[in-house]
Amino acid sequence: MKSKVALLSSFVEPGVERPHIIVVMGKGGVGKTTVSIRLAYELSRKGFKVLLASLDPAKHLLEYLELPKPLVEKEVAPNLFAVQYEVDRYARKLSEEYMVLLRRLIPALTALSADDVLKAIRDSPGFEEEVFLRILSELYERRDMDFIVVDTPPTGIALRVVMLPRVHLFWVARLRELRERIVSIRYAIANALGRREEIHDPVLDKLYEMEERYKALWDSVRRPERTSFVIVATPEPLPIYEAKMVVERIKEMGSRVKLLVVNRVMAEKAAILGTDGIEKTQIAEAKKICCMTRPPALLALISHVEKPPSRLEDVAELDKAITVMKPEC
Repeated sequence: MKSKVALLSSFVEPGVERPHIIVVMGKGGVGKTTVSIRLAYELSRKGFKVLLASLDPAKHLLEYLELPKPLVEKEVAPNLFAVQYEVDRYARKLSEEYMVLLRRLIPALTALSADDVLKAIRDSPGFEEEVFLRILSELYERRDMDFIVVDTPPTGIALRVVMLPRVHLFWVARLRELRERIVSIRYAIANALGRREEIHDPVLDKLYEMEERYKALWDSVRRPERTSFVIVATPEPLPIYEAKMVVERIKEMGSRVKLLVVNRVMAEKAAILGTDGIEKTQIAEAKKICCMTRPPALLALISHVEKPPSRLEDVAELDKAITVMKPEC
Protein backbone atom coordinates (compact mmCIF):
# COMPACT_ATOMS: atom_id res chain seq x y z
CA MET A 1 0.00 0.00 0.00
CA LYS A 2 1.44 3.41 -0.85
CA SER A 3 0.93 5.54 2.22
CA LYS A 4 2.65 7.98 4.52
CA VAL A 5 1.17 6.34 7.63
CA ALA A 6 -0.36 2.95 8.30
CA LEU A 7 -4.10 2.69 7.74
CA LEU A 8 -4.62 0.69 10.93
CA SER A 9 -2.43 2.76 13.26
CA SER A 10 -5.39 4.41 15.07
CA PHE A 11 -7.13 1.10 15.70
CA VAL A 12 -4.25 -0.95 17.10
CA GLU A 13 -2.68 1.72 19.32
CA PRO A 14 -2.04 0.93 23.03
CA GLY A 15 -5.12 1.13 25.27
CA VAL A 16 -7.58 -0.16 22.68
CA GLU A 17 -10.04 -2.53 24.39
CA ARG A 18 -11.32 -5.77 22.90
CA PRO A 19 -13.61 -6.44 21.29
CA HIS A 20 -13.06 -3.06 19.64
CA ILE A 21 -16.00 -1.85 17.56
CA ILE A 22 -15.28 0.09 14.34
CA VAL A 23 -18.42 1.86 13.12
CA VAL A 24 -18.29 2.76 9.42
CA MET A 25 -20.69 5.58 8.52
CA GLY A 26 -21.52 7.69 5.49
CA LYS A 27 -24.07 8.75 2.92
CA GLY A 28 -25.73 5.97 0.94
CA GLY A 29 -23.77 4.83 -2.13
CA VAL A 30 -20.34 6.23 -1.16
CA GLY A 31 -18.72 2.80 -0.69
CA LYS A 32 -19.16 2.02 3.02
CA THR A 33 -19.31 -1.73 2.37
CA THR A 34 -16.07 -1.69 0.34
CA VAL A 35 -14.27 0.30 3.07
CA SER A 36 -15.69 -1.97 5.79
CA ILE A 37 -14.43 -5.08 3.98
CA ARG A 38 -11.01 -3.49 3.42
CA LEU A 39 -10.57 -2.54 7.09
CA ALA A 40 -11.71 -5.97 8.29
CA TYR A 41 -9.44 -7.69 5.76
CA GLU A 42 -6.36 -5.68 6.80
CA LEU A 43 -6.95 -6.31 10.49
CA SER A 44 -7.35 -10.05 9.87
CA ARG A 45 -4.07 -10.08 7.90
CA LYS A 46 -2.36 -8.67 11.01
CA GLY A 47 -3.45 -11.78 12.90
CA PHE A 48 -6.48 -10.30 14.68
CA LYS A 49 -9.73 -12.22 14.80
CA VAL A 50 -12.26 -9.98 13.05
CA LEU A 51 -16.01 -10.01 12.52
CA LEU A 52 -17.49 -7.93 9.71
CA ALA A 53 -21.12 -7.25 10.59
CA SER A 54 -23.40 -5.50 8.10
CA LEU A 55 -26.54 -3.67 9.24
CA ASP A 56 -27.01 -2.14 5.79
CA PRO A 57 -30.54 -2.94 4.50
CA ALA A 58 -29.12 -3.13 0.95
CA LYS A 59 -27.39 -6.40 2.00
CA HIS A 60 -24.45 -6.01 -0.41
CA LEU A 61 -22.33 -8.15 1.89
CA LEU A 62 -24.28 -11.28 0.92
CA GLU A 63 -23.12 -10.90 -2.68
CA TYR A 64 -19.63 -9.50 -2.04
CA LEU A 65 -18.58 -12.27 0.34
CA GLU A 66 -20.87 -15.02 -0.96
CA LEU A 67 -22.59 -15.50 2.37
CA PRO A 68 -25.20 -18.29 2.33
CA LYS A 69 -28.03 -16.19 3.82
CA PRO A 70 -28.69 -13.50 6.44
CA LEU A 71 -27.76 -14.18 10.08
CA VAL A 72 -25.38 -17.00 9.12
CA GLU A 73 -21.83 -16.22 10.21
CA LYS A 74 -19.15 -17.49 7.83
CA GLU A 75 -15.34 -17.46 7.84
CA VAL A 76 -14.54 -15.85 4.49
CA ALA A 77 -10.74 -15.68 4.94
CA PRO A 78 -8.28 -16.67 7.68
CA ASN A 79 -9.32 -14.83 10.90
CA LEU A 80 -12.06 -12.97 9.00
CA PHE A 81 -15.71 -13.76 9.70
CA ALA A 82 -18.76 -12.04 8.21
CA VAL A 83 -22.48 -11.85 8.88
CA GLN A 84 -25.33 -9.95 7.26
CA TYR A 85 -28.04 -8.95 9.72
CA GLU A 86 -31.66 -8.90 8.68
CA VAL A 87 -33.74 -6.28 10.43
CA ASP A 88 -37.12 -7.98 9.95
CA ARG A 89 -36.18 -11.08 11.92
CA TYR A 90 -34.75 -9.07 14.79
CA ALA A 91 -37.73 -6.71 14.69
CA ARG A 92 -40.14 -9.61 15.08
CA LYS A 93 -38.22 -10.98 18.06
CA LEU A 94 -37.85 -7.58 19.73
CA SER A 95 -41.50 -6.61 19.24
CA GLU A 96 -42.61 -9.91 20.80
CA GLU A 97 -40.38 -9.25 23.82
CA TYR A 98 -41.88 -5.78 24.22
CA MET A 99 -45.41 -7.17 23.88
CA VAL A 100 -44.83 -9.60 26.76
CA LEU A 101 -43.30 -6.83 28.87
CA LEU A 102 -46.09 -4.32 28.14
CA ARG A 103 -48.83 -6.83 28.90
CA ARG A 104 -47.17 -7.66 32.20
CA LEU A 105 -46.83 -4.00 33.15
CA ILE A 106 -50.17 -2.85 31.69
CA PRO A 107 -52.73 -5.69 32.17
CA ALA A 108 -55.41 -3.71 30.31
CA LEU A 109 -53.55 -4.43 27.06
CA THR A 110 -54.72 -8.04 27.24
CA ALA A 111 -58.01 -6.74 25.78
CA LEU A 112 -56.17 -6.13 22.51
CA SER A 113 -55.16 -8.92 20.15
CA ALA A 114 -51.51 -9.90 19.92
CA ASP A 115 -51.43 -8.70 16.30
CA ASP A 116 -52.72 -5.25 17.32
CA VAL A 117 -50.08 -4.85 20.03
CA LEU A 118 -47.29 -6.11 17.77
CA LYS A 119 -48.32 -3.75 14.97
CA ALA A 120 -48.43 -0.78 17.36
CA ILE A 121 -44.91 -1.61 18.56
CA ARG A 122 -43.51 -2.18 15.06
CA ASP A 123 -45.02 1.10 13.80
CA SER A 124 -43.68 3.15 16.72
CA PRO A 125 -41.23 5.95 15.77
CA GLY A 126 -37.64 4.91 16.37
CA PHE A 127 -38.38 1.17 16.48
CA GLU A 128 -36.05 0.41 13.55
CA GLU A 129 -33.23 2.29 15.26
CA GLU A 130 -33.97 0.34 18.46
CA VAL A 131 -33.51 -2.90 16.52
CA PHE A 132 -30.11 -1.74 15.23
CA LEU A 133 -29.16 -0.67 18.76
CA ARG A 134 -30.04 -4.12 20.11
CA ILE A 135 -27.77 -5.72 17.50
CA LEU A 136 -24.96 -3.27 18.33
CA SER A 137 -25.37 -4.04 22.02
CA GLU A 138 -24.97 -7.77 21.31
CA LEU A 139 -21.81 -7.10 19.28
CA TYR A 140 -20.18 -5.35 22.25
CA GLU A 141 -20.59 -8.62 24.17
CA ARG A 142 -18.68 -10.72 21.61
CA ARG A 143 -15.66 -11.85 23.63
CA ASP A 144 -14.51 -14.21 20.87
CA MET A 145 -13.42 -11.37 18.54
CA ASP A 146 -10.61 -8.80 18.66
CA PHE A 147 -12.29 -6.34 16.29
CA ILE A 148 -15.82 -5.97 14.94
CA VAL A 149 -16.28 -3.76 11.87
CA VAL A 150 -19.89 -2.57 11.54
CA ASP A 151 -21.15 -1.58 8.09
CA THR A 152 -24.05 0.73 8.92
CA PRO A 153 -27.20 2.00 7.16
CA PRO A 154 -27.03 5.53 5.65
CA THR A 155 -25.85 8.33 7.95
CA GLY A 156 -29.18 9.54 9.34
CA ILE A 157 -30.20 6.16 10.73
CA ALA A 158 -26.67 5.29 11.90
CA LEU A 159 -26.34 8.57 13.84
CA ARG A 160 -29.70 8.06 15.52
CA VAL A 161 -28.64 4.57 16.55
CA VAL A 162 -25.39 5.67 18.24
CA MET A 163 -27.16 8.60 19.93
CA LEU A 164 -30.11 6.48 21.09
CA PRO A 165 -28.60 5.28 24.41
CA ARG A 166 -28.34 8.90 25.56
CA VAL A 167 -31.98 9.57 24.59
CA HIS A 168 -33.10 6.39 26.35
CA LEU A 169 -31.15 7.34 29.47
CA PHE A 170 -32.98 10.66 29.69
CA TRP A 171 -36.45 9.12 29.40
CA VAL A 172 -35.74 6.08 31.58
CA ALA A 173 -34.38 8.37 34.33
CA ARG A 174 -37.56 10.49 34.20
CA LEU A 175 -39.77 7.37 34.25
CA ARG A 176 -37.75 5.93 37.15
CA GLU A 177 -38.18 9.15 39.16
CA LEU A 178 -41.93 9.13 38.46
CA ARG A 179 -42.26 5.47 39.43
CA GLU A 180 -40.24 6.00 42.61
CA ARG A 181 -42.68 8.73 43.65
CA ILE A 182 -45.64 6.46 42.91
CA VAL A 183 -44.14 3.61 44.94
CA SER A 184 -43.24 5.90 47.87
CA ILE A 185 -46.76 7.40 47.94
CA ARG A 186 -48.31 3.94 47.78
CA TYR A 187 -46.07 2.82 50.63
CA ALA A 188 -46.88 5.92 52.73
CA ILE A 189 -50.65 5.42 52.25
CA ALA A 190 -50.43 1.74 53.15
CA ASN A 191 -48.33 2.60 56.23
CA ALA A 192 -50.84 5.24 57.33
CA LEU A 193 -53.65 2.68 57.01
CA GLY A 194 -51.69 0.22 59.09
CA ARG A 195 -51.15 -2.20 56.18
CA ARG A 196 -47.87 -3.90 55.47
CA GLU A 197 -46.85 -2.97 51.92
CA GLU A 198 -44.19 -4.79 49.94
CA ILE A 199 -41.63 -2.25 48.64
CA HIS A 200 -40.56 -4.51 45.78
CA ASP A 201 -41.93 -3.17 42.48
CA PRO A 202 -41.38 -5.09 39.19
CA VAL A 203 -41.76 -1.95 37.07
CA LEU A 204 -39.11 -0.14 39.08
CA ASP A 205 -36.82 -3.17 38.87
CA LYS A 206 -37.16 -3.14 35.10
CA LEU A 207 -36.41 0.58 34.91
CA TYR A 208 -33.29 0.15 37.07
CA GLU A 209 -32.15 -2.67 34.78
CA MET A 210 -32.74 -0.59 31.63
CA GLU A 211 -30.95 2.42 33.09
CA GLU A 212 -27.84 0.37 33.91
CA ARG A 213 -27.86 -1.26 30.46
CA TYR A 214 -28.12 2.06 28.60
CA LYS A 215 -25.45 3.66 30.81
CA ALA A 216 -23.03 0.85 29.95
CA LEU A 217 -23.88 1.04 26.25
CA TRP A 218 -23.55 4.84 26.10
CA ASP A 219 -20.19 4.59 27.84
CA SER A 220 -19.00 1.97 25.32
CA VAL A 221 -20.21 3.91 22.27
CA ARG A 222 -18.52 7.17 23.18
CA ARG A 223 -15.18 5.91 24.55
CA PRO A 224 -12.39 5.88 21.89
CA GLU A 225 -10.76 2.93 23.65
CA ARG A 226 -13.86 0.84 22.94
CA THR A 227 -15.32 2.35 19.76
CA SER A 228 -13.82 3.93 16.65
CA PHE A 229 -15.74 5.89 14.03
CA VAL A 230 -14.84 5.86 10.34
CA ILE A 231 -16.56 8.22 7.89
CA VAL A 232 -16.74 7.47 4.16
CA ALA A 233 -17.47 10.09 1.49
CA THR A 234 -16.82 10.77 -2.17
CA PRO A 235 -15.09 14.01 -3.32
CA GLU A 236 -18.38 15.81 -3.93
CA PRO A 237 -19.97 18.69 -1.99
CA LEU A 238 -22.93 16.85 -0.43
CA PRO A 239 -21.08 13.73 0.89
CA ILE A 240 -18.22 15.89 2.22
CA TYR A 241 -20.69 18.29 3.89
CA GLU A 242 -22.47 15.30 5.45
CA ALA A 243 -19.12 13.96 6.69
CA LYS A 244 -18.49 17.29 8.41
CA MET A 245 -21.88 17.16 10.12
CA VAL A 246 -21.18 13.62 11.36
CA VAL A 247 -17.80 14.62 12.79
CA GLU A 248 -19.47 17.50 14.67
CA ARG A 249 -22.18 15.21 16.09
CA ILE A 250 -19.64 12.62 17.21
CA LYS A 251 -17.61 15.38 18.89
CA GLU A 252 -20.77 16.39 20.77
CA MET A 253 -20.93 12.81 22.07
CA GLY A 254 -17.46 13.25 23.57
CA SER A 255 -15.92 10.85 21.05
CA ARG A 256 -13.98 11.38 17.82
CA VAL A 257 -13.64 10.14 14.26
CA LYS A 258 -10.37 8.28 13.73
CA LEU A 259 -10.45 7.92 9.95
CA LEU A 260 -12.05 9.82 7.07
CA VAL A 261 -12.07 7.96 3.75
CA VAL A 262 -12.59 9.81 0.47
CA ASN A 263 -13.55 7.16 -2.06
CA ARG A 264 -13.51 7.21 -5.88
CA VAL A 265 -10.93 9.95 -6.33
CA MET A 266 -10.59 10.55 -10.09
CA ALA A 267 -7.32 12.60 -9.98
CA GLU A 268 -6.02 13.00 -13.58
CA LYS A 269 -9.28 11.65 -14.99
CA ALA A 270 -11.14 14.47 -13.24
CA ALA A 271 -9.24 16.99 -15.40
CA ILE A 272 -10.48 15.26 -18.55
CA LEU A 273 -14.04 15.39 -17.23
CA GLY A 274 -13.67 18.99 -16.13
CA THR A 275 -14.37 18.17 -12.47
CA ASP A 276 -10.82 18.48 -11.12
CA GLY A 277 -11.55 21.85 -9.48
CA ILE A 278 -14.48 20.45 -7.50
CA GLU A 279 -12.52 17.34 -6.53
CA LYS A 280 -9.47 19.29 -5.29
CA THR A 281 -11.71 21.63 -3.31
CA GLN A 282 -13.54 18.75 -1.63
CA ILE A 283 -10.32 16.89 -0.77
CA ALA A 284 -8.98 20.11 0.78
CA GLU A 285 -12.22 20.34 2.76
CA ALA A 286 -11.78 16.72 3.87
CA LYS A 287 -8.35 17.63 5.28
CA LYS A 288 -9.96 20.45 7.27
CA ILE A 289 -12.57 18.03 8.59
CA CYS A 290 -9.81 15.71 9.82
CA CYS A 291 -8.35 18.64 11.76
CA MET A 292 -11.66 19.15 13.61
CA THR A 293 -10.80 16.24 15.90
CA ARG A 294 -8.08 15.99 18.54
CA PRO A 295 -5.84 14.26 17.71
CA PRO A 296 -6.56 14.78 14.00
CA ALA A 297 -8.22 11.94 12.09
CA LEU A 298 -6.29 10.12 9.41
CA LEU A 299 -7.30 10.78 5.80
CA ALA A 300 -7.43 7.92 3.30
CA LEU A 301 -7.89 8.56 -0.42
CA ILE A 302 -9.05 5.67 -2.59
CA SER A 303 -8.55 6.14 -6.31
CA HIS A 304 -11.38 5.43 -8.71
CA VAL A 305 -11.01 1.98 -10.27
CA GLU A 306 -12.45 0.94 -13.62
CA LYS A 307 -14.21 -2.10 -12.18
CA PRO A 308 -16.05 -1.42 -8.90
CA PRO A 309 -15.02 -3.95 -6.21
CA SER A 310 -17.66 -6.66 -5.88
CA ARG A 311 -15.71 -9.51 -4.23
CA LEU A 312 -13.26 -9.95 -1.38
CA GLU A 313 -10.49 -10.51 -3.95
CA ASP A 314 -11.26 -7.14 -5.58
CA VAL A 315 -11.10 -5.32 -2.26
CA ALA A 316 -7.87 -7.13 -1.33
CA GLU A 317 -6.26 -5.80 -4.53
CA LEU A 318 -6.93 -2.15 -3.71
CA ASP A 319 -3.47 -1.65 -2.17
CA LYS A 320 -2.14 0.54 -5.00
CA ALA A 321 -5.33 2.59 -5.03
CA ILE A 322 -5.11 3.70 -1.38
CA THR A 323 -3.10 6.59 0.00
CA VAL A 324 -3.21 7.32 3.74
CA MET A 325 -1.95 10.53 5.32
CA LYS A 326 -2.06 12.56 8.49
CA PRO A 327 -3.17 16.08 7.47
CA GLU A 328 -1.10 19.01 8.71
CA CYS A 329 -3.32 21.01 11.01
